[in-house]
Amino acid sequence: MNEILPFPMPPRVPAVEPELLASAVFVFGEYLDRLRADMAPPDETASADEEAPAQPEVDTKTVLDLFAEELGTSVPVTLALFLRVTALFRLLAQSPSLAQIALAPDAASDELSENALVAAARLDLPVKREGKEGAADFDPRVFRAALTRD
Repeated sequence: MNEILPFPMPPRVPAVEPELLASAVFVFGEYLDRLRADMAPPDETASADEEAPAQPEVDTKTVLDLFAEELGTSVPVTLALFLRVTALFRLLAQSPSLAQIALAPDAASDELSENALVAAARLDLPVKREGKEGAADFDPRVFRAALTRD
């Protein structure tokens, strides 16, 4: 009865190759662009006090299928890519200053820097579960440190 049971560690998302993650980010970005294009235009008569514009609803199965088809990845790699890409997009959407650091300084478009891709591909990414739902999120401080170290 006095035996202490070990606390189970949350599952971790395995690391992926940065080049593969870059391809997954590109595919996911195109998917989001298509979703936004299909959304109804914002209501211009809405006041500034109302909610922020609706974000497109991401269909997990569609994205997983896209990754598997476009990138030719196995099921475990496809899942790891999905969790890493969605965690990266959430992190950068929540922190514009971090997003600015993550962008390639010499890129003409919104292209991620090599440091950002390596960090997103390799940093520890625990999965947190709440009921039937689960999500993986990067630690913003650790991600920032990975981007700013020389």
